[in-house]
Amino acid sequence: MSKKRNKKKRSQAPIALVYFAALCVCLVVVGGMVLTLFQRYDILSLGKSDSEAYEGYTSDDCTTILFARINSKNVLHDMLLYRLDPTKDKIFLVPVTPYMLDQSTGYTLKQTLESGGMQTLTDSVSRCLGVDIDYYMTISNGSFDNICDQFGGYTYTALEDLYYLSGDMESEKNDVTIKKGSTQTLMGRQIRLVMTYPVFSEGRQGNMKFMAAALESMVAGAFALPDSTKGNLDVFYNLAKKKSDTTFTDENYNVMKGILVDMLARGVSPAVSLTPTGTWNADETQFIVNEAFCEELQNQFTPAVMAKKIDDSSKK
Repeated sequence: MSKKRNKKKRSQAPIALVYFAALCVCLVVVGGMVLTLFQRYDILSLGKSDSEAYEGYTSDDCTTILFARINSKNVLHDMLLYRLDPTKDKIFLVPVTPYMLDQSTGYTLKQTLESGGMQTLTDSVSRCLGVDIDYYMTISNGSFDNICDQFGGYTYTALEDLYYLSGDMESEKNDVTIKKGSTQTLMGRQIRLVMTYPVFSEGRQGNMKFMAAALESMVAGAFALPDSTKGNLDVFYNLAKKKSDTTFTDENYNVMKGILVDMLARGVSPAVSLTPTGTWNADETQFIVNEAFCEELQNQFTPAVMAKKIDDSSKK
């Protein structure tokens, strides 16, 4: 009886080995497929550090938006050229004065809006700076104030006395009084007033520099708090688009949001401000941007990875 059992065990051993070998082959094949998928779609971010831009991003994922702050009387006060470039892990912030002169038309940007509307203004800014602009969005004073407040304001140390009386006899809330050397956390309304009023010894160039520094600081602060900022992205967007004239759709926002969430998760510090340099006329009613600045801006706006062009002829 024992001899039969031993014989049966010996006869089953090769079969077990075959099953085991087949199982190992399956595990290797399936494991290889899973690893390939993980690497292709950046699951677990295998093989790269948090500071590196996701290798799958191309120029198609970059977005450039012209934000124009316009008051209730349809007067253009200032603009911001916003450029999201995930191929470089950068957010470029470029303040644009309404007094910039479009030499091809002979009109300032402020005059261009008055005569032609937002699309004409966007085209003019694009010509002046030599960069493509995908979308535009108008921002009201109230929306601007609320967005800055949501960011937590801007901690500012004054390099000179900043003083301006708005002429509002009923309230001092529109006045500016900041002593040299003092450090204050300026909230939305205060930031807007300093951006607008002639409070700098450098003139309107000082306003542009202040705007650039304030926005860069607030964006940098937001990326330093990634978890809370992820939850606030929808808040920022809804504040910005309130009563806005814009070509930037909810679908466009959802695509951009996904990129921002990824950048926040990877802990990058993307904020970079670039203040235009150039020549002001005597009464600061016209500003001609420096060609060297435009060349530098075009270089900065060039993505690190260009999208591959699809050859339509190959489809025929």
